[in-house]
Amino acid sequence: MFLLGSIVFGLLTLELFAGGPLLAWDTSLAKALPAIVSSSPAYVLTIMNIGFYLGEYVLVGLLALLVVYFIAKRSWTELAMTVLGPVGSTALFLWLSNLIGRSRPPTQIGISTTIPGFPSGHSIAVVVVYGLTAYLLVPAMRTKWGKALVIAGAVLLMLFVGATRVFAAGHYLTDVVAGYAVGIAWSGVIYTAIELLSGKWRRTHGTG
Repeated sequence: MFLLGSIVFGLLTLELFAGGPLLAWDTSLAKALPAIVSSSPAYVLTIMNIGFYLGEYVLVGLLALLVVYFIAKRSWTELAMTVLGPVGSTALFLWLSNLIGRSRPPTQIGISTTIPGFPSGHSIAVVVVYGLTAYLLVPAMRTKWGKALVIAGAVLLMLFVGATRVFAAGHYLTDVVAGYAVGIAWSGVIYTAIELLSGKWRRTHGTG
């Protein structure tokens, strides 16, 4: 996961600084898609805003519930994942976005923001949080259909949030894809590290 995410992010970053052909796609989509939304019924823009909230405030609420639950269950490994995964990804987003400093599309509609947009913080967050939620829920599912439903639901949420950010011109397409890549890379590192350290702790101290 780390290698895949890092390679994709690295290639997109090189494309950005080199002014490669993907940037022309970015510009075209950032003009065409918001125009489609603006000419559509009002509920379409509402759907775009829902994507924004699913990638931000809903995540915060979900994380708060998970933290309370894991503290009550004394599930320290899961608690560490729930805290360190999102906190680290937020710090990583702020560092990368300000380091690269790419402006967002000038055609933003709906909920607008001015913080640099590459990589997309929403895309990173949905991969890290919804991906973790699916990772924790899948083992609890008793049937293959249940497992498949959880995985499909998490993937669809990630794609929905990313798509709405592009349609509302909150991000260029490459911002979103780069965010997914960073989210995948960070998840691969932090969650694997926590699992390994937790297993080492249990072996050393004989706790279950």
